[in-house]
Amino acid sequence: MKKPKKTIAKKQKKEAFTTLLLIVMAIGGTFAFIGILKVSLKTENPLVVVISDSMEPTIDIGDMLVIQGKNPAEIENGTIILYDSRDLWPNFYVPEPIVHRVVERYYNNSDEKWYFITLGDNNDDTDPPDGPFGDEIPVPEDRVIGTVKLIIPKIGKIKMMLDEANDEVPGLTTIILFGLSILLILSIMWDLTHPEEKEDKNLIKQKELEDKKNVTPLERSEVDLGI
Repeated sequence: MKKPKKTIAKKQKKEAFTTLLLIVMAIGGTFAFIGILKVSLKTENPLVVVISDSMEPTIDIGDMLVIQGKNPAEIENGTIILYDSRDLWPNFYVPEPIVHRVVERYYNNSDEKWYFITLGDNNDDTDPPDGPFGDEIPVPEDRVIGTVKLIIPKIGKIKMMLDEANDEVPGLTTIILFGLSILLILSIMWDLTHPEEKEDKNLIKQKELEDKKNVTPLERSEVDLGI
């Protein structure tokens, strides 16, 4: 016996509202999670994806790093740091933050700042990596974003794929996400406007399951082969 259409429609609306609420909660939860990380880790960049092989084999391309802000005086030699190199090196511009290891540090009394000499584990010379050999340019403490607290292998490859697609076709990532959102909304709207069709499909599936349960298994027959 079929349920009244009003009851079905009411149920479908409730399911659609629950779905939309879960989507909003997921989006809001993501932003809240990032906000909590920023506060707890004391940095504006708590999560970064590695796009260079300069720190291999310690850190690979596509790894995600958890970054923690740290007092410059507590950053020791051997610590892996994330820093902003924009306009730090003449004739060499890197828009993304750099993840390299501290190999030397010193305190400058004149400006009362810590300075760090850095090197990629996979590089032959200290930073800047493409500068003249032995030409060291230290990283001042106000350029240090934080230190690497945790390495999560390969999880950042999805973001890298989306970024590469966006570079090939500007705005492609936005178009893909917008398209998926539209499809999800259309699916919810269809369920709202055609509740009886979904109910019919559910009834058909239920009947198929019941038919499978009621199938009598074939009896095994013994055959005399005369052996």
